Amino acid sequence: MKQLVPKYKWDRVKRAIENSRKILMTTHINPDGDGLGCEAAMYYFLKKLGKDPVIYNSSDLPPEYEFLNREGMFKRYTKQMGSSVFKGVDLIMVFDIGTPDRLGCIGEYVSKSSILKICVDHHPNKHGNFDIEIVDPDAPSVTFMIFDLIKCIDSSLIDYPIAEALYVGLLTDTGSFRFENTTIEALKMAIEMLEHGVKPGQVYRQIYENLRPIQAKLLGYVLQHLHYELSGKVAWFSLTREEIKSEGAKLEDVDGFTDFVRSIKDVEVSVMFLELDDKKIKVNFRSKGRVAVNGIAHRHGGGGHPYAAGMLLQMSISEAIGLVLEEVFELFGERSI
Repeated sequence: MKQLVPKYKWDRVKRAIENSRKILMTTHINPDGDGLGCEAAMYYFLKKLGKDPVIYNSSDLPPEYEFLNREGMFKRYTKQMGSSVFKGVDLIMVFDIGTPDRLGCIGEYVSKSSILKICVDHHPNKHGNFDIEIVDPDAPSVTFMIFDLIKCIDSSLIDYPIAEALYVGLLTDTGSFRFENTTIEALKMAIEMLEHGVKPGQVYRQIYENLRPIQAKLLGYVLQHLHYELSGKVAWFSLTREEIKSEGAKLEDVDGFTDFVRSIKDVEVSVMFLELDDKKIKVNFRSKGRVAVNGIAHRHGGGGHPYAAGMLLQMSISEAIGLVLEEVFELFGERSI
């Protein structure tokens, strides 16, 4: 398969890997299939190269991706660990972060570290202080880029665990091959992963058909309190910590809700307002493609793709709702409800 972007230059990355022994990998908080797929694929690949890879993320591994954790390689990083996890590390690889602050608590040590740092991403944002950056906003997933890297080094080492991890990132970031980033090259990559034994139905069920009863209950609560604006073109919901607690759920149980709301007929943009702490609100946007939503996220220090983006706001949830909805309405040429 031809390279997606001829200007990809893996030479420095290859040399960095060749000259390293212990390689630490990480991805963004609340990791998704793309970031985790990169980590898992590179973990197995680096071991085959005789390296000592370790994975530390600032968030727990989501239950739906536990099947990737065959060797228990996904570790949760906490502030108490400090710089101890970097002992002996001579290379840091960061995947799919969008912006540096998305690394969570491990990001402070990554940014300050003098260890050689590589960032591989497909978010068109400023990535921070990395020695090597390979960024392609047109890549369907970061695992697509990692697949290209692996092939440049030694494609004969690709086996089922590597192919499965790469496929997971491609599947999830293309919306199960439904989004506009489902390119011919993406589908060719998917075919190659199937040739290595990946079973699409099996992977899909493990990720998308494991909704826990408590998540279903919380989703029901969200749908009962859903708000529609602009004749149904915009749908939004908010969840406070107290509401989540009253339903017996946790913050991580809301994963995927914004995508579900977007799937409703006539909804062009869905927005979630999630209270993480006092005056700390997580905002997620999803668009069907008529309007780009990442511009709003960028203006407020967030990031993402044109049709899937997010940000954190330091204000009350009511203030966040008022501020953000006004900007969403402007995307449709409206000034207010």
